Amino acid sequence: MEEKTSSTVIKPRIANVKRRECLELFDQGFGYKKTAKESGLNAYTVREYLRRYKAGDLSWAERGRAENM
Repeated sequence: MEEKTSSTVIKPRIANVKRRECLELFDQGFGYKKTAKESGLNAYTVREYLRRYKAGDLSWAERGRAENM
């Protein structure tokens, strides 16, 4: 019998410091491309952060805060 293996890719969490950096850049009027370049994060991730930021949802900026303290 052939054994099946899982090919699940686990992505590392983005540090809260990087998320807060994005938040600060958005507050300064930066767009997602410039913010991604400045923070070193993927543009697609930052674009999603910006969409949520504009909608008034800041939950992404504080994710896992208690465990990182």
